[in-house]
Amino acid sequence: MRMCPVSKHGKKGKKKKKANTRERKNKVVNYICLDCDTHEEIPLSVVRDFDAMDLGDESVAPRFSCEQCGGEMYPEYYKGIHGIEYRITDVRPI
Repeated sequence: MRMCPVSKHGKKGKKKKKANTRERKNKVVNYICLDCDTHEEIPLSVVRDFDAMDLGDESVAPRFSCEQCGGEMYPEYYKGIHGIEYRITDVRPI
């Protein structure tokens, strides 16, 4: 008995590529206000969009304004679209 070449038993399905483990778990980026220490979770997609639109210095993380005091917010940890990692410890000690 021959197996048909298009039989579902004769084909192997393509494996889906898994997303980066850190990205899968964290769909948000935790931002911390440098002035009042407020924490805010910003969706990863929003941060990446801002990162992609920014034509300035790649060494500077995408930043947002604090809703509490208007101060500058910096990511606790974010790996940018250009592969640069930004950490809150880069701009202030723990």
